[in-house]
Amino acid sequence: MTAETAPLHILARYAGRKPAAPKWFEEALALMPDRHRVASEGAEIEYFTWGEAGQPGLLFLHGGGAHALWWAHIAPFFAKGYRVAAMSMSGMGGSDWRDRYSIAQHARDMRAVAKAAGLLDAGKAVIVGHSFGGAPTATAAADPDQWVERAFIIDSSLDMRHSPANGQPEPRARRHFESFEQGLARFRFLPPQECENDYIADMIARDSLVEIEGKGWSWKADPNSFLNTDRLDSRKQAKNARCPLAIIYGDRSWIMDEEALAKLRRDLPDTTPFIAIPDCAHHVMVDQPLALVATMRTLLES
Repeated sequence: MTAETAPLHILARYAGRKPAAPKWFEEALALMPDRHRVASEGAEIEYFTWGEAGQPGLLFLHGGGAHALWWAHIAPFFAKGYRVAAMSMSGMGGSDWRDRYSIAQHARDMRAVAKAAGLLDAGKAVIVGHSFGGAPTATAAADPDQWVERAFIIDSSLDMRHSPANGQPEPRARRHFESFEQGLARFRFLPPQECENDYIADMIARDSLVEIEGKGWSWKADPNSFLNTDRLDSRKQAKNARCPLAIIYGDRSWIMDEEALAKLRRDLPDTTPFIAIPDCAHHVMVDQPLALVATMRTLLES
């Protein structure tokens, strides 16, 4: 199945009901994070934490239009050995919107969260970025202050050629729904893809909606965040990284095609691991969450 033929609204058939979920997933979500906000360059940035302070730091960054709790079922697996944080980029999740955004500013927000969350108390932090989040992750990895120990870039070509803004010449109005259930039914992945783990999609979708007084429900994300983002050469940032990188991707990902992989292999050191997760499309933490956890554990232990 391709991005063009994948079903769009995968939760519509549940009519607001939660799909059945396996035990491991329920146990992971039972380890509830603490929610925080930190001021960074005029915006309040939302982040969540797991694990005891004083442990090595591990920071998760979501993709475009997403939010911190895309990692809510992944982060708990690392809480015994790490001080873990997952943040929402400005314009997404529960973080403030800005008039304009930039990849460089998202990277600086990452450092602000790392400091506030105590991820740097034990030394440098490991950072993980998915999709659009791979660009700020690569930029943070190239920071001359060298606060990053290692960086894992997940299913991100770093060249933004698949960005939704590429086909969005004009600003969009915010969309509203009459009910929470209606909004939930309209949730979809970008790029579209099939999903066998509807319980993960449901978790993500529920935390993607916000009630707006007098207007019903809407997506938390700024609909024009992509359009209003100042970009930079993210592959160049990755090439100039001051720490080891690893590239993790879905073997069926529409984003990580032969062209994208060839460019990354050309630009990155020969020692950079390139790890394909089997039977997996773009949203790796949705398609193969346990394989992603195992891959990250192996990299962290190496």
